[in-house]
Parts: sequence; structure tokens; C-alpha cells
Amino acid sequence: MNKRLFFFFLIFVVVILVQISLLPARAQWFPSTLLATPALTEADSNKLLLKTDMTAFFKNNEYFSPVAEGQTLPGVAATFVLGYQISSRFKVELGAYAVKYSGRIPLVNLQSFVRLQYAITPNFNMVLGNLYGGVNHRLIEPLYQWERQFTANPESGLQFVFHNKRWFVDSWIDWENFIQRGDPFLEALTFGTSVKRILTDDNSRFSLSVPLQLLIHHHGGQIDDTSDEPMIVLGNLATGLCTNLKTGDGWFKSVGLDVFAAGYRDRYSDEALRPFDRGWGIYPVLHADISFFRCLIGYWYAENFYAFQGEPLFGSFNPFNPLRQLPTRHLLTFKFAFEKQVLKGVSVGAYWESYTDLNLAQTDYSFGVHLRFNHQFLLKKDQK
Repeated sequence: MNKRLFFFFLIFVVVILVQISLLPARAQWFPSTLLATPALTEADSNKLLLKTDMTAFFKNNEYFSPVAEGQTLPGVAATFVLGYQISSRFKVELGAYAVKYSGRIPLVNLQSFVRLQYAITPNFNMVLGNLYGGVNHRLIEPLYQWERQFTANPESGLQFVFHNKRWFVDSWIDWENFIQRGDPFLEALTFGTSVKRILTDDNSRFSLSVPLQLLIHHHGGQIDDTSDEPMIVLGNLATGLCTNLKTGDGWFKSVGLDVFAAGYRDRYSDEALRPFDRGWGIYPVLHADISFFRCLIGYWYAENFYAFQGEPLFGSFNPFNPLRQLPTRHLLTFKFAFEKQVLKGVSVGAYWESYTDLNLAQTDYSFGVHLRFNHQFLLKKDQK
């Protein structure tokens, strides 16, 4: 691993811990019914639990843009985990994760699941092994395509999560490819930090918050002398200002405006694969919560932008065919989503998303639905 990157990670965690002595509001839409909480509760102490987390999904991406490719995702993602918790401070989990796509017989991404978690304080958790990844990082869409919750490998490595009424801090290293001496491929990892600071009072109808999000991807290593692959170090940084006004307890719940600025930097740019070595974008989003529905309208302006985990429609080139480029982006986005918990442990969501390229006068869109069953079964309780 790059020593500078690891040193930066440790320093950042220390700095954050010095500042905090969180209430996460969603600045952008992603399926909140897919979130998982890292909080450990006293009620689960000294129990052997079987956790079943299954999400059936259907997402159809009708993309025609030069910088993105359409795809339909019909399938089920499932995690089965045996977990034992010692008091409200420590938990160990062991199980398996897999994805089954309709129309494809073998399982995809069948992997072991191992997680050890220690609650340093009730609000501050250290996680080793499988992380609380994906949408749990609460990244904005230009930096993270939320369907990766189903399509990407489960994240694994090291994570620190702090969460209270005014702060949300999530710092992690996702170790994507481990190498040993003589391996013909490179080490790969992603370092990320997602921070939100709420500036207003808890009881105020109006909330103001500042996000800070950072992703750095490293492809290299110190014992990779047998590989001919080029080193990669690239990253994205985003910040902005998020507002929300609670309108009451009726069907119209809240309205707000969020403004984000995002940057892209590629330290070892390869023009044949990534034609731009730096870029930027700005993304104002107007959102409203109406009953169980959420509506968002945004405008994305960008120049030479790329995010290695982002929604590809926000990028300035196609990562699978870099010659297909749109260096300057004028994108109008619209999202309409429904989410509801219908039974204990059962939630449902449906959504429509559209992306109109104002330069091409062309609209790409996606729609989908998901149904999640997330429940813990008590197998044994130790009498203490």
C-alpha cells in the first residue's frame, strides 16, 4: 500500500476525532430503505443471531448517451450472517453474500462475509472486515452510482464511523485487490471520507449543513515488480451547502435546496484510457418530500469531469470507450421516488430518474423497484 495514502488516512481520522467531542440528512436521493446502521444496542447483547438481509431489485437504465451504456438489472442480493454481540461494545459476524440475476443460472459475487466491530463510544464505531459500504457512505450521485450497492463487490477493509445529532463522519479503506510477491497484478484500494456537519439547532424547522466528500483510488503497490500495469492514483472531492425547511406534519413535509461543487484529479493520467487529468462540476438540486414521495430537480454543469465510482452520465467521457467524449456537460436531472416500510423488516421502493443533455437535446432515463426483507432471528441467548 502507498505509505502516503495510509498516513493521510490516519491523520484525517485523528483530526476528525479532535473536532467531534450527527444526524445525517440526505442531500441527494438514494434508497434510504437500503441503509444499515452500525449502532450496537444493549438489547442484542449476549445473543446469537441469524441476520437475513435480502433485496430483490429490478432497475432498467435506458441510456443512449455517448458517455454511458444502458443495462437492465433484475436480481436478488442476499446476505446471511451469524452474529454474536458481547455487551453493547463488540460484535462478530460470519456468513456469506451473493447476487442472483434473473436469466443467469450461477450465482454472481458469491463471497464470504466477515466483520468485527468495536464501539469505542456509543456513537463511534471501528469496523474491520466487511464494511458498512455502498449507500451507507451517503455520497452524492456524481461521485457514487447507487446501483453499485448491487453490482459492486462488497467493501472490505477498515472503517471508522461517528454519528450524533450534529455530525456524520465516515472514513474507510476498501481493499479491493490484495497482492503477494510475484502476483502478476496490482494492489487496488479506495480511500474515502464522507462528512456532514449540521450547523442549525435541533429544534429549528430550517436546517443548514455542510458536506465534505473525498474518494481516492489507488492502483499500484510496493511488491508489484512482475506486473506491467500502470500505476493509477485518481480521486474526487465534493463539498457544498445543504438546506431544508420542514413545512409541517401534513402531506407536504419539507423543501430544500442543495448546491454541490465537485472536482476530479488524475495524478498519472493515461490519455488512451482517461483523456482528462482534471475537471470540475457544480450541481444545484431542488428537493421536496411529499408524503412517502421524494422529488428532485437538478442541473449539472461540468468540464472534463470523471468519477471512477460515479453515475457515468455525469462524466465527460465513456470509461469503456474513451474516444466517446462530451468535455462540457449541461445536464438537467429529475428524480421521483417512493419508499415505505410496509411491515416489520419489510420495505419497498420505486423510482424514476431522467437525465436530459441540453447540448444533445436527448434524455436518458432509468426506472426500477426494490423489495427488501431485513430481519434478525434469535438462535440462542446466554444467561448472564
